[in-house]
Order: sequence, then structure tokens, then C-alpha cells
Amino acid sequence: MGRLIAAILVSGLALSACGGELSLAEYAAELEGAAAEMNGQLDRIDVELSETSDVAQIKRYANERVAARYAFVSVLENLDPPSDVSDLHKSAQNIMGRLADAESALAEFVNDQDSLTDVGDVWATPLGVAARSVDAEAVELCLAAQEQLDTTERSDLVGVPWIPPELKDVVVVAFGCIGEER
Repeated sequence: MGRLIAAILVSGLALSACGGELSLAEYAAELEGAAAEMNGQLDRIDVELSETSDVAQIKRYANERVAARYAFVSVLENLDPPSDVSDLHKSAQNIMGRLADAESALAEFVNDQDSLTDVGDVWATPLGVAARSVDAEAVELCLAAQEQLDTTERSDLVGVPWIPPELKDVVVVAFGCIGEER
């Protein structure tokens, strides 16, 4: 089900990106929706499977995390960011690609195992530690991106008729960068 939702989201983004450059508000809304989708899937997986000791379920846990990460990377690849956030977008693509790759390497390791004690042990492996390290970098970038996009609020310009609409966009995002704050 989650993969279907991600595929629909990616298809919608691909179609909207074909219409030209998105406004900053449209871009932020698309990105926020994709981040919420990914975070929702990761949170659901964590709640559902993080306490399991069943090997098949631990493998499912690792594989579903990878699918959620790569779905988000695909959204980033299909989004056409406004020029004033293109550097930030490239940084996000880079870090999220690295995170998806790190979790993919961890999932490959997990899939090769015949016996696993629990999910916590998976994260304690060198590959798990590496994935968590990249995840910490992604959280830092996420917080910086959220702050940068939130500082573009231009609500004081909304009633001024001679300013173009794209300069009147009010941008406030909630990416849910930190799990405890979602």
C-alpha cells in the first residue's frame, strides 16, 4: 500500500514538474508532502516492527525502510526546484541518496543473515552505525532547509497589488525532521 501511495505521489510530481518551474510555495508543499509520506512510512515501520525478534520480520523492516527512502529520492529527482533553492535541493538529493544507499547496504546485510536477535542489533552493526550517521546529517540538512524555507515568509506583501504573485508566496513548512516532534 505504501509503495502504491509513493508511486502515485511520484507520478503526480512528475506531471506537475512538466509544467515548468514550481513557485517556492508549490515546491515547499510538494516537498513537505513527500517528506510526510516518507516519515509516516518510517514511523509506521518502527512502531510495527522495531521490537520484533522474528528474522523474516526484521528483513521486512529493513526492506520497507529502503523502499521508503528510495521513493523519497525519486520524488526529489522529479521535482524542479525554484532557482533560489536549487543548491539546497541538490544537497537534499545528495544526502538522501546517500542515506538510501546506506540503508540499502544495511538491508542487503540483513537479508543475507539466517539468524538475527532483534532490530536493535541490526543498527549496532557497522553498516547500521554508518546509516545512522548519514541519517543524522540528513536531519541537520532537513532542519536547515525547513528554517531557510520558513524565512521566506512574505505575508506582509500579500495586499500589495504591484508585486508579482510569486513574490507574495507565504512559505511555512513542517518536514518532521525529528521523529519525536512528528
